[in-house]
Amino acid sequence: MNDQKALILETAADWADRLGELTVCERKELKAWLHASADHASAFARMSRMIADAALVDAFEHEAQAPALPAPRPASERRPGQWRKGTPMVARRQAIAAGIAGALTLPVAAYWLLGREDSDAAAHTERFASAVGQRRRLVLPDGSGLLLDASSRVAVDFAQGSRAIVLEQGAARFDVRHDPARPFEVHTPQARMTALGTSFSVDHGRDGSELRVFSGKVGLDAASGERLMIPARQWAMVGASAITGHGTFDPAAGDWQSDWLDAQAMPLGRAVERLGRYSETPLRLGQAQLASLTFSGRFRLDSPEQSLALIGALFGLTLQRRGNAIYLDEAVPA
Repeated sequence: MNDQKALILETAADWADRLGELTVCERKELKAWLHASADHASAFARMSRMIADAALVDAFEHEAQAPALPAPRPASERRPGQWRKGTPMVARRQAIAAGIAGALTLPVAAYWLLGREDSDAAAHTERFASAVGQRRRLVLPDGSGLLLDASSRVAVDFAQGSRAIVLEQGAARFDVRHDPARPFEVHTPQARMTALGTSFSVDHGRDGSELRVFSGKVGLDAASGERLMIPARQWAMVGASAITGHGTFDPAAGDWQSDWLDAQAMPLGRAVERLGRYSETPLRLGQAQLASLTFSGRFRLDSPEQSLALIGALFGLTLQRRGNAIYLDEAVPA
């Protein structure tokens, strides 16, 4: 990591940790900093997500080898304050740099804070999560319905007349109440999905975000700058740098909402990720190159190990227990 990226990460970490304590003037200063560079916004989004995950922060704190960082800025140029638990700012910065040195290479979503002027965004944000193997149904403040897939997490901000949701992990379906004055926005690192009154789902995976529209229309703005209007019964896939797929689907065929993995030329890596949301035992691929293999078919989500074994059989792969995880890999010769 070069000195400039390290400094951006340090500054983003400081802003994210103090977000709930910022004055009106400081919030305007933060907005200006975010608008100054896409790297700033990307680093801030990553820091905000990491700070929300206490276990992840603790893990980074205990990294054995932290990369060297540039000398601290003079006190007159640094913002006051410590990170949580009394850990010195420099130690936290090193832990973060060790854990996410590649953060600035990732695409950035249209982060919901950018549109907020004077309100305390953090104070109005609520987070909801679902457990492994368990879906969760919620009613949002405007009466819209939210169904979380297993092992999923969202941040909801309905303050000051906005309707903005960040899908931080997993998948969710949204049944949106119509309100022309308040478009309903869902953000992932790859795209922003905007609807007035409709039903749609978003799946945020490691290799991109998938949008499926069940009724109405949803505007899709990719981080790459591409824009599409997706009507009912159509889907779109957004990767790191572009919209990578677009087509039709049959809502009656079933998907995760009815315990099915409906695969149409689906990469094996994505299937393992989706099945993993329903497995108490972590599911992994034995070799990275297996992730790009594609297949089609319908498999049960509520029997993740059996489904993964069936999928693996299509490629001559078998399930193998190693440590505390199950790997899909080539059979070991006898």
